Parts: sequence; C-alpha cells; structure tokens
Amino acid sequence: MTKNVPSPILVLLALITVQILFGVNYVVSKVVVEAFPPLVWASARIIVSAGIMLWIARLSGTDSPRGKEFFGPLVIFALLGIIINQSSFLVGLRYTTATNSAILNTLIPIVTFAIVTIRGQEKLTPTRALGFAFAFGGVLIMRKIEDFSLSDKTLIGDLLTILNCVSYGFFLAYSKSFFERYSRMWTTAWLFLYGSVGLTVLALPDWIVFKMPEMTPLLMGCMAFGVIGATLLTYFLNFWALAYANASSVAIFIYLQPIVAAALAWLWFGDSVSLRTTLASLLIFAGVLLVMKVKKPPRKEV
Repeated sequence: MTKNVPSPILVLLALITVQILFGVNYVVSKVVVEAFPPLVWASARIIVSAGIMLWIARLSGTDSPRGKEFFGPLVIFALLGIIINQSSFLVGLRYTTATNSAILNTLIPIVTFAIVTIRGQEKLTPTRALGFAFAFGGVLIMRKIEDFSLSDKTLIGDLLTILNCVSYGFFLAYSKSFFERYSRMWTTAWLFLYGSVGLTVLALPDWIVFKMPEMTPLLMGCMAFGVIGATLLTYFLNFWALAYANASSVAIFIYLQPIVAAALAWLWFGDSVSLRTTLASLLIFAGVLLVMKVKKPPRKEV
C-alpha cells in the first residue's frame, strides 16, 4: 500500500487560497478590532477555532497522535506560530505605523529563506535568490518604502513586528518535518488549543475590563469570517501545504498579500490601479514563479 501524495497543483491552490483569505481579512478585521481589543479578539477566535477543529478531528475517525515526541515539539510550535506570532504582530501594530508594519512583515519570507539555507534544508541557487530579490523589491515598491521611518515613537512597535517575523520564520523552517510525520488535522487542532491558552493569558488584563459590544449583522459576519476563513482555513491549508512544499516556497506566497489587498481595494472601493502597483505586481509574480518549487516527496510504503 502506498501513501497518497497530492498533486502539486493542489498545493499551489492551497497556498494561493491562504493569501486570498488573508487579503480579505485585512479588510474585515478592521470592523472587528474597532469593537474588540486586538488581543481579546485574537484570544476569542483561536478558542472558537480550537473547539471547532477538535470536533472536526474527532469526526474524522482518526486517533490523535500521542507521546512526548508529539506534544513536546507542539508546545514550541504553538509558541512560535501562534502565541508570539499573533500577539507581537497585534500589539506591535498598536505602537507603530501601518506602513512600518506592512513593510517589516515582508521580512518573514527572508527570515525563513535564511534559516532553511543555513540549516541545509534547501539549497541557495542563483535563481531562487533572484526570485526572492524580485518579490521582496516588488513588495517594498507597492508598500511605499519611501514612507518608512524609524523613530523613538515607533521603536517598540517596530521591534515587536520584527519579533513576529522572526518567530514565524523559525516556525515555518522547523515545523516542516513535524507536519510531514503527523496528521495535519489533529496537529492544527492541538496547536489551536495550546495557542488559545497562551493568547488568553496574554489577553487576561483586557478580558477583565472587556464589555461586549453591540452585535450588529456586519460585526457578526466579519467575526464569522475571522474564525472560519482567516483562522481555520488559513492555518490548516498552510500547515497542510507545508508538508508537501519547501518552507521558503510557503513563505514567499506571503508576498501575494499586497496584490490581493490592491485587488480588493479596486473591486470594493473603486481605487484606481496605478503604474506603480502594476509594476510591483509583475515583480512579485516573477519572483514567486522563480522561487516556487513544490517538493513532491518519494512515495513510501506503509
């Protein structure tokens, strides 16, 4: 009996879907964080997501992995990929500018690529290096790098944003082999559960003084998307794809987010598509195509 390996096209579609969902989330999350403190919302959505994912995993009819070889690394990955990642990003955004945050977050693929190269997980080839340079340059152009400014007022927020990038870069690089070995469904469920504990502890001061806002249809719709689209689907699809693609390939798809955001602004708000956006998008697409290489593992007997 052989172990099924998904088509590379399915892996690419999963990665593209993740970035589309994240791009939409930038728009709808603004509605939610106007009503909820950021850490309270991060804590609440991961708690709900953990409950739903555990229920789905149990319905799958498979048993949860057990043993310290599973739960030990899981604690570290929950810390890197959910707790530090989300909290430092959200709190960092509060103490820096939106421009600084957007530009600094482009470091995630660079950090990931550096780690996997240093560890010998992936080879540094001229083509891949050029691809990262193209995509990185395209994002900086689209994000208006000329507006980036470091100051004492934004220092804490900028450092927290960089911590978010380093944390998620380490998560992508080191968790790949873990996701190859274990059920992505159960792993996602346990990561959400561990992450919900950590984020709730961090959000406890805000939870104590929190007052439930008026639950309008718009707010409830945005919250539903935040749980289902921007948490359950994005995390699961990313973790699933990570088992079949290089960590750096998964990371570089993050550079598609500003293109998605620009497309949404054009579709929903009628923003014009500038020459700058067009050229930046072409650079990003060229870079992603150069780097993109879905790893198809050999078929294994089970």
